[in-house]
Amino acid sequence: MIDYRLMKDCWEQPTPIAAGGPLAVLERQATGGMPLAYRWRTADSLGRRAEADKPLPSHRWSDGELKMAAVDHIYKILFFMQSAAFIAFIINASQNSDDIPKPSGCKCQQNDLSKLHGEEATGWMPGRVNETRGPLSNCSLADVKNRSGVVMLTTTNLGFMDMTLNMLESMKRTKVCVNTTVIAEDQKCYRYLSERAEGDPAVHVVLTNSGESQSQEIKRSDRRSYYALFNKRQEYVLSLLERGLEVLFTDADTFWFRDPFPYFRGDFDMSMIDPRSPYPNRTEKTWYCAGFVYFKPTNVTVLFVNTWINAMKHNAKIGRLLADQDQMNFLLRVDQPVHVNVQPLDTNIFPWGPKFYELLAKKANYSTVVMHAASIRGHAAKIKKFKSSNMWLVDTFEVSHKNTVSRLHGFSLLLILSLVLPVGCCCCLCCLWCCFPDD
Repeated sequence: MIDYRLMKDCWEQPTPIAAGGPLAVLERQATGGMPLAYRWRTADSLGRRAEADKPLPSHRWSDGELKMAAVDHIYKILFFMQSAAFIAFIINASQNSDDIPKPSGCKCQQNDLSKLHGEEATGWMPGRVNETRGPLSNCSLADVKNRSGVVMLTTTNLGFMDMTLNMLESMKRTKVCVNTTVIAEDQKCYRYLSERAEGDPAVHVVLTNSGESQSQEIKRSDRRSYYALFNKRQEYVLSLLERGLEVLFTDADTFWFRDPFPYFRGDFDMSMIDPRSPYPNRTEKTWYCAGFVYFKPTNVTVLFVNTWINAMKHNAKIGRLLADQDQMNFLLRVDQPVHVNVQPLDTNIFPWGPKFYELLAKKANYSTVVMHAASIRGHAAKIKKFKSSNMWLVDTFEVSHKNTVSRLHGFSLLLILSLVLPVGCCCCLCCLWCCFPDD
């Protein structure tokens, strides 16, 4: 029986352990300075004191416990590596989502179309030297002044940007200098073209103010998106006509061999090609192409384009899908709202796609001015045809497919990591089971 009266300071400081003793060794191995034993002092009924060292019990792990701990660590490593791979993929994707970087130091702005040409079409461009030649046009300000009051207008998006650059390069080689406006239908296209055109006195890049489109080729099969992109071009034209400017609107899939502007002289309202009627007659079968049109700022032209725009807005409101070219021809056939004096272009020297290659195969002796790749459907088909006739002058892969390829690389990396990491961990588990067989 313990005599509690004899207990005094039962818990005391532990007796120092010998430096080389077994308890000291355990102490160093198991804890950071915490003693493994306390000296417990008690007194019995006879007043005798007993001292005993009571070390903490030690634990020896079994093979099964070691195996489970190793498996747990492997799962943690796998989770960490896959998380790191996923985060890396997200970072890569976020960088590639804006693949075409914003030009550093670019002074281009989202200009209003009317303000842009209200000043620059007359030749007033502050802070620029007349002899400076542009990187895209190879034209100087003095060259542009020689054709004042005229604007060449085109629209594009990222999916057709390489086609646009190919057209501009063909113009450059023909030494055609004209005040050129490229309306970019999406941010990525705008940034890239703005960088390429920076400092060019002839080429101006403007971001659309009527709603951006997709940053890719819009297929004709997606009729709603396709028509939405093409049916707003007439408003761009009208904004320039109302300022008294002559406008040559051209699709991006044209190739220029010679200067077309001498063919736009004379008294007319609009000038374009008619593939269905014998040149220069206007017949019941006449069906004009809206992808290459010269507009003069006459009262008739302004009134007609206004009616054209309103008709397409009405079609959109009632859910009728109709191309801008179809609507234009319907109005021209019934002289609504007025009769438009259309000057036809000779299709032998302004051929559309199939006719151009037909003439080329026959080695016909026609000196082509501008070829429009109409009726050659699809971006890839157009490029293939251009390349077959040595008319492709830019690098398609770098411009058109850069974003797609980067995304594919990111997805491929994530897929590889997702497959390789589990396989590697399974191999580790198999080796672990072999090394630590169950008892």
